[in-house]
Amino acid sequence: MGALLAPITKGMPMRKGAIMLQIMAAILALVPGVAAAQAALKDSVPHITVVGHASTEVVPDIAILSLAVVTEKAKADDAAAENARTAQALIAEIKAQGIDARDIKTQSVTLSPDYADVSDATRTLKPVLRGYIARNSIAVRVHAIDKAGALARHLIDMGANELEDVSFAYEHEDEAYDKLRDEAIRDAQRRAKDYLPALGLRLGRVLEISPLEGGAAPRANLAFAAASAGRPAEAPIPIEPGTLTLQTDVQVTWELTAQ
Repeated sequence: MGALLAPITKGMPMRKGAIMLQIMAAILALVPGVAAAQAALKDSVPHITVVGHASTEVVPDIAILSLAVVTEKAKADDAAAENARTAQALIAEIKAQGIDARDIKTQSVTLSPDYADVSDATRTLKPVLRGYIARNSIAVRVHAIDKAGALARHLIDMGANELEDVSFAYEHEDEAYDKLRDEAIRDAQRRAKDYLPALGLRLGRVLEISPLEGGAAPRANLAFAAASAGRPAEAPIPIEPGTLTLQTDVQVTWELTAQ
């Protein structure tokens, strides 16, 4: 990515320590009036703005299963009651499989009417209430990723009649991003310096740091009904985590000084 370059004056030496710079920038941004003063300072001195990038690939070690218990009944209270019983039994079974309660999260609980379009004597379609649908969606973090497929299969057999989604995460993501931020700042510094030798300039103090976080978990979009009679019981669902790309970008502005 290109750099924004402005005219030259003298300034202070550039500070070192990417992490300290990020902390300092975050603290200053919280102080009333300081953010505006920073912007005014940046606009008043010669400067260069560059975006640094860093990325890495890791193998996910956590699978996140998103399942749901869906119940359809003619009456709302019947649908809600049966759904609650099934969902509670499913949660108890998840815990019985060795999943910590902190890794089980209720994502949503809904109860909604179910209508069907029916033609009347004049062939006009009119909505007719068929009943009610109760849904309880649950997310389960599985740290033994090689067992996620077998667990998903088992929970379907135990009452989860929808497997909405499977996504993946990395246990040490915070540490990985700490390293990537430092690499991104060094990349920005390298890119900025590439513009300066022929101009007789050097980097001065850091005027602004703006982290631009990125990265997305690989996701497998799946939708399964409850186990059919022809499928062997407890057959594991094939789940392959692949790799997870972690990436970050940081925009850094330096004051420019004469050599």
